[in-house]
Amino acid sequence: MQSAVPTTTAYNERLFAGRGLRSFYHFARFRWVRHKVEQYLGHDLRLIELGCYDGRLFDTLADRVSEYVGLDANWSGGLDLARQKYRDRKAVTLIEAQRPDEFDRFPDGHFSVAAALETLEHVPPDYVSPFLDQLQRVTAGHLFVTVPNELGPVFLVKYLGKRLFYGGEQAYSLAEVVAATLRHSDKIERDDHKGFDYRHVIAEVGKRFEVLAVDGLAAFGLPAALAPTVGIFAKSR
Repeated sequence: MQSAVPTTTAYNERLFAGRGLRSFYHFARFRWVRHKVEQYLGHDLRLIELGCYDGRLFDTLADRVSEYVGLDANWSGGLDLARQKYRDRKAVTLIEAQRPDEFDRFPDGHFSVAAALETLEHVPPDYVSPFLDQLQRVTAGHLFVTVPNELGPVFLVKYLGKRLFYGGEQAYSLAEVVAATLRHSDKIERDDHKGFDYRHVIAEVGKRFEVLAVDGLAAFGLPAALAPTVGIFAKSR
């Protein structure tokens, strides 16, 4: 089904354009995945991605992927951009999806790699576990997950930076700012990035896969707890 959302490049222009810190931060997840694939995985990969937007991960790994399936809610027209880019690529399948049962069409263990990059923080909390269940079911290989760190001093720097330079994106009470800085996500009203706790995602991935690494992305050598983004690399049990 084609989305009624107008196709726009505003998201890419806002996050990936130029050579500033913001684009460095957002490109970090693709550099991280590419590095891991070159280190540990081979070629002819069958890749499924939850939250594919315009297919930037496929662009990153195109020389190593023989089959690519991207699922996305298409809320901001990203999937439409991907459809335009890949309309002549037979190895690429793009599906507009918002529910875990959209994975039911795929057989068990069909894919060798699964990914959800900067996606699970946007998923309704009740859907995170079902989506991970589906990724576990359809994957016989490796999983890549990246999520933002919205806790501790990293949260405070992000929060103040957004307030100063971008006008703020979500409203926090003073008590919630203190709670997030002290890593008490249970005391914050959950809303998209707000109140999101990457530690819960690590735990949920660990119930379904063997976690091989938890890395800090765009962190200049700092640990994951002090990184703006957390990368989880795992494999099927």
